[in-house]
Parts: sequence; structure tokens; C-alpha cells
Amino acid sequence: MNMTLNALIAPLRRLDPLLQIRLWAVALTLALTLTDTLGALSMPGADNRSGGQIILAHIFVYALGSLTVCQLVLTPFLHPGTAMIWRWIAVIAGVFANPVVEVTAYGLFITPDVLSSTTKFWNIYLFSMLATAGPRVILWLSLMLVLLHQMRRRAEEARVRGLEISFTRARLARLETQINPHFLFNALNTISALVTLERKSDAVDAVASLGELLRRSLKHSASPLASIADEIESTELYLQIEALRFPDRLTVVWNIPDRYLNVAIPRFTLQPLLENVVKHSVARSVTLVTATVEVTAAPGSKCCISVRNDGYVPAGPEACDEMANDGIGIANLKLRTEILFPGAGELTCGPLDENQFECRLTIPVSRAEPSESSEDDA
Repeated sequence: MNMTLNALIAPLRRLDPLLQIRLWAVALTLALTLTDTLGALSMPGADNRSGGQIILAHIFVYALGSLTVCQLVLTPFLHPGTAMIWRWIAVIAGVFANPVVEVTAYGLFITPDVLSSTTKFWNIYLFSMLATAGPRVILWLSLMLVLLHQMRRRAEEARVRGLEISFTRARLARLETQINPHFLFNALNTISALVTLERKSDAVDAVASLGELLRRSLKHSASPLASIADEIESTELYLQIEALRFPDRLTVVWNIPDRYLNVAIPRFTLQPLLENVVKHSVARSVTLVTATVEVTAAPGSKCCISVRNDGYVPAGPEACDEMANDGIGIANLKLRTEILFPGAGELTCGPLDENQFECRLTIPVSRAEPSESSEDDA
């Protein structure tokens, strides 16, 4: 039953809200007209003209007149800029006009002598205005105004949600435009260092990797999320550049089960986390640094993406705090996580022991949309 009703109402919801109100007004007016007709047939003197055709004629005339009156009464309320005085005039006019329609239809088709007697006409008119047709206009308009208020409230909520989504997208776009130049600056510094050291072949390879990385960035979809598999491919291009700068100083271990490869994470997640390792550990260490990228399950249908490194770990709380919060990359990722997963995502960074440091991103598990890279390549 509910499915059938929803199937009937669904097309109405796609119509203009003002048109929806008018259609609901028509339906309610017809229902009240039918109720009035059944009531009129039970009044004294009605049985001599109660044939089926007469009843249909009464319903038609009364419905047409009531629809006209009610739609005119409703019109000032559908336009927010209409002065209150005109709304009150419309209501009062409706209260006086609708009984005329009712009594006229009643006299034409149910009890003809109503129209031949002025006294009877006005008696029935006053009764109709005070007890039936007049109050019915008030009841009908009240129901319509409640429905109009609900529709306007839903429309306002939808407008606010649209603004919030637009604002969120704008913030994410601004953050992503911030991180791209940040990475580009660091990559160009690496290439500059290679050129200074006259390692021209490595500099050429670094430029090629940088070009491929930028190409992938441009061809990605507009979604702020990417699959872990896509993030790994992009991050490996970045690591190729850093490997030229710090040969034999960094090893990355990928410990990611296949079932997590299509999990959606914020775009540019792995790169700034590993960049943090390069900046604060690899660049300051004379020995090999091993960074382990791991994805594990977390409570509450979440997953945890961790980047853990050994080697150089800053000593003292101030130095560790600098590694956890220094630079644009980590702060940018924290902000994007808060926007994309409000109240459900968290990024924490800190030392595990004297020789290990870890950044942990915990987010709800969701599947990424298909990547557009392969289509563009084709």
C-alpha cells in the first residue's frame, strides 16, 4: 500500500513547489465538495431531484465554483511579497463567496425553491457562511498553509544543504590547490639539488617522474577521494624522485591487503605522510630509514592507514611535536579529513618509541569511484 502511494506521489515531488500546492488544493477541494454533496442530499426536500445526473451536475458546478474561489484565496499566500492586508481581504472574500457557490449549486440541482424565495436563500446562505462553506474555507486554507510551510521549510533546508555542500567543495578545492604547489616546490628543490650536484641523468629521471605525477593529478576526477590503489601509484612516482635525492637511504614497505585497495581515502594522503618521513627522518639520517605503510581494520566499520618509520626520530617533546605538525602537508591532510569525515575521521602523529614514529589516519570504510585515469589513457 505504501509503495503504491509513494509511486503515485513521486511524480508530484518533481513538480514546481507552487504547482504542487495548487494540485493539493484541487484534491482537497474536490474531497470537500463530495462531502458537501452527500450532506446536501440528506437535507429535507432533496429526494425529488436526487437522480444520478443531477448529483453529478451539482458536484461539477459546486466543485468548479469552489475551486475558483479557493485558488483565488490561495494566490496571495503563494507569493511571499504580498502585503498582509491583501491576504486578509482574500480570506474574507472567500468566506463570503464560497457560501454563494454552495447555495446556488444547491438551489439549481438539489432544492430548486431555494432560488425562488429570497428569505430562504438568505437563511441558507447565512447558515452556509457560519456553519459549512465559510468555516470550510478557513479549514481548507489552514491545511494549505501548513502544507505550504512544510514545503518552504524543506526547500530552505535543501538550499542550506546545497550551500553547505558548495562551501565544503570550495574549502576542499582551496586545500588541494594549496597542497599541489607545496609538493611541486619540494620536487623542484630536489631536481635543483640534483642539477647542482651535476647528476644530470638523475635530474632528467626526476623531471620525467614529476611530469607523470602532474599528468595523473590533472587527469584525476573532481572527487576529493581516491582509492588506496591510485594513491599508491601516485606516491610511488613521488618516491622515485626522492630516491634519486637520497639513494639507499629510504625503503618503503607496503603492507596493504588486497581487500583495502579500493577503499576511498582523501586524495593526496600517502604522499604528504611519506614526505613527512623524508623531511624529518631521511634528510637527517645517515643510515637507511624504513617506512612501513599499513592498512588495518579499526572498530566501527573503519580502517586505519598508518605510516611508520624507524631511523632518525627527533628527541624531546618539542622536536616530536614539530615532526607531527610541521609543514603544510600534515596540517592540510588533517583539515581535509575533518571536512570529508566530520566527527568520524582522525589523523594522529607521534613517537611509538625511541626509534619509531607513526602517523595514523582512521576513517570510515567506503568504496572509491572508478578511476578515470585508464579511460583518459585510452
